[in-house]
Amino acid sequence: MALQGPRIDGEPQSLPIPSRSLLTGLIGSALGYRRSNYAKLQALQDSMRLGVVVHRAGVEISDYQIADLGKPYLRGPMWSSGTSVAKRDGSQTEGLRQQQRPYLADADMTAVIELGIDSPVNANQIVSALDHPSHPLFLGRSSCPPASRLAGAVLDVASLEAAVLEVARNRGGEMYLPVTAITPSWGDIPLSIPGCRNWTTYRHSGADLYVVRPRPSSTAQV
Repeated sequence: MALQGPRIDGEPQSLPIPSRSLLTGLIGSALGYRRSNYAKLQALQDSMRLGVVVHRAGVEISDYQIADLGKPYLRGPMWSSGTSVAKRDGSQTEGLRQQQRPYLADADMTAVIELGIDSPVNANQIVSALDHPSHPLFLGRSSCPPASRLAGAVLDVASLEAAVLEVARNRGGEMYLPVTAITPSWGDIPLSIPGCRNWTTYRHSGADLYVVRPRPSSTAQV
């Protein structure tokens, strides 16, 4: 999978967990949303709170790439999704450009999503769409198709914190919880995840603050 954050000076960040914007794009694609459906995508992201249980952190690898965007064949139209045609402008600057693409191999995670009352869809619609997606699904980048079923189950619990704890107890793993969804406790490790997007401008628009907690003991209570 590719859990890439915003790029600074051409150097991308590698995130330890999926961001809200990544899951918004994934779910939106499953539901049949297009990039032009700005309002629906924004409403979905804004109504979402995300917790993650990392069962296996995986191994970070980096793909070194070079490209000369000044070549003539990198300008003009090309096929895009469906029957649409995308226009490529290439670059006025000739010469090779270097870039790094981070990937996360052999990772296993469960994303736990809480939807607010303003969500354009409900949990059952999302699970159904992930099982029967309208468009191909990718884990962060088109070179990363899922290797197994993505859809999980709808949990009947009191809170997002309780849902994450239930998953962690059943399958084990480190817990990532948004600070807006928890009761603070000693030992919480804060972590900022730059996972928000302005879907109209298609630009980074902020970060979510999480706390990281170890695998719970069998007697832990919320």
